[in-house]
Amino acid sequence: MRKIGCLGGTFDPVHIGHIECAKKVLKTFGLDEIWLLPAKDAPLKNQTSTSFEMRTKMCKIACKPYRKLKVCTIENELPIPSYTINTVKELKKKYPHDKFYWIVGDDQVAQFNAWKDIDQLLSEVQFIAVNRNGLVIDDNRLLVMSDIKRLESSTRVRQGHFRDCCKGVRNYILNNELYLEEIVKNHCSEKRANHVFSMTKVCVELAKIHHVNMHEARMAGLLHDICKEMDKTEELKIMNIYFKDKLHLSNVIYHSYTAIPWIKENLGYTNKKVLSAIYNHTICNSNSKLSKILFISDKVDPSRGYDSSNLIEVSKRNLNEGYKLVLSERNEYLVKEGKQIDK
Repeated sequence: MRKIGCLGGTFDPVHIGHIECAKKVLKTFGLDEIWLLPAKDAPLKNQTSTSFEMRTKMCKIACKPYRKLKVCTIENELPIPSYTINTVKELKKKYPHDKFYWIVGDDQVAQFNAWKDIDQLLSEVQFIAVNRNGLVIDDNRLLVMSDIKRLESSTRVRQGHFRDCCKGVRNYILNNELYLEEIVKNHCSEKRANHVFSMTKVCVELAKIHHVNMHEARMAGLLHDICKEMDKTEELKIMNIYFKDKLHLSNVIYHSYTAIPWIKENLGYTNKKVLSAIYNHTICNSNSKLSKILFISDKVDPSRGYDSSNLIEVSKRNLNEGYKLVLSERNEYLVKEGKQIDK
């Protein structure tokens, strides 16, 4: 008889904390395997950001290095919503010779009164409560594991802390452009976020016309203003560490520089073409097509409220001509405003 620990969740996305918890439960209670069970639909949680298939794929990537960590997709076969009692019954039917342990956080224990058929469920399977929030667990029906101190959460990842995931999951998130719009909304005002989404459409459209990688164009568009509304104290701190030679410039363009270490540190994203385009999107001292596309798209974004249709059409026909026109208009504006042009 195998002793199998079941760790259910939306895993949107799976992060290092999930894996470390699974490994510790495995060792502490002498289990044979831990199965991660992605929920197709979780009754007590908000709607997931990504599909069941994508969340399952990320779980498989995270579990791959560990022989005793598996992914079970049984909830995809069951009716929704995904009530735990239904999952447990189906598992016991499919694997009658195995003993199952259900792993929950102390926050979930506090919600037991909202679980469907909780008394029956507690009689069907042994629960292991992981004390990760310091809540008091006073229930002799549960096994308790304390001393879990990791701070990762899926919400934190979706706010931009991609390094809370293992490298493989992080690469999957970036390659599939997951959570980026949520990150933009978290770091930008509504007006700024609307600009980012609007100009990114232009960016991708120009990339398609001029045979530039559309994934890179979308990444550059979505991330170009990620530090635009950063706290000014933090902004100056980063500028003094990495970009002292740019401090003489107008602080309205600091975000094009501070975005680079922010993106590398928080998202683990290192694509040189994209980072170069973001670095140059306010001054565009670059001959790369992607840099020119990002520069143009930022300036001609229709949501800015002025008629940029001619500049967009010229840029579609001839990228270099469009770039020259937009650059000329940008320079005229800076001279008029008495602002420094970076050379």
